[in-house]
Amino acid sequence: MVKINTFEQYLASKGIEVTENINADINKKDINEKLLLDHLKLISEFHKNAMGSTGIIKDRLDSSIGKIVEEYKINIKKLTRDFDKLKDQGASNSFEKILLDKAEDYIKMGEAVINNIYKNEYYDLIKRSMRNKEICLGQVDFGNLIKEDAIKVKNIKKCSYNMVEIDCFNFLYKYKKKEMSLDFKELVSMFCSFEGLDNNSYQFIISLLSFPYEFTKQCNKYRIREKDLTEEQYALKLHKAIVQDNLYLI
Repeated sequence: MVKINTFEQYLASKGIEVTENINADINKKDINEKLLLDHLKLISEFHKNAMGSTGIIKDRLDSSIGKIVEEYKINIKKLTRDFDKLKDQGASNSFEKILLDKAEDYIKMGEAVINNIYKNEYYDLIKRSMRNKEICLGQVDFGNLIKEDAIKVKNIKKCSYNMVEIDCFNFLYKYKKKEMSLDFKELVSMFCSFEGLDNNSYQFIISLLSFPYEFTKQCNKYRIREKDLTEEQYALKLHKAIVQDNLYLI
């Protein structure tokens, strides 16, 4: 019996090959729902093969379970503070005027997302993931995962113990951000079918997709102001974020 010392060796023992020889990037104009469904099915196949205890290996996997929901909760708290401050002090530029006009709606939207996640047995999903020792790929795009004679992965640096739902969310979020007209509910439903997941998982994924992440991200960037941008440039980025967040599924 071959001793497993690395995560790459662990994956190989599960029939998953790590290789640089993947060239499967797909043009946006060629994307359709069948292509996305096929890839979601492949992601699910990776999950089923990869899950389990890696044992004692040199490059031990981290756990990312629960991180995204905690990040969303923090973002809403920060946005609420910004909004309350502007209500007291007033807006001094175009960015702050947009924030003052839109923030209340996005706060309500974000809170509704968080409430829906917890209402649909979020802690049970976490327990299932930990019990099954589910492993997520992290980088789930077409250029990182293919199937030929075997499942092949290029980059495993973002792999972690996590809820399998997160890979579905990360994959579909890319196309939400690109403002593509897709039946996201059906795509999520089919992924849950591939994985044998129930309605709680479905609600979890569509809730994550409904969170106004781009709006809160731009507000965080404006607050920190690490980049040398004008208020007008920040405002343009916030306008773009509003368009990108134009998807609410719950």
